[in-house]
Amino acid sequence: MNTLLAPQRPSGVPDTLRLPSRHTHITVLDRLALRIGLRLLLWSTRTGRLTDDRPRHTAAFRRQETTALRERAHRREALLLAPRA
Repeated sequence: MNTLLAPQRPSGVPDTLRLPSRHTHITVLDRLALRIGLRLLLWSTRTGRLTDDRPRHTAAFRRQETTALRERAHRREALLLAPRA
């Protein structure tokens, strides 16, 4: 293609890149949508806690459960042995 025969533009910027108007104000709805989109992207790329070290998490859960059972049993015994007025 001969570029000398192509239509010449004085600015050198193609018409397809020119915008009819520029909006400098971003609406609250657009900001909210962008924040939600960013949070979803970050959330979707995280690694799951349980997939990292399943045996360690299982052991920690069992320890928490046994501790809670012991504390409940201790409270139950303390309530039964406490003097009633």
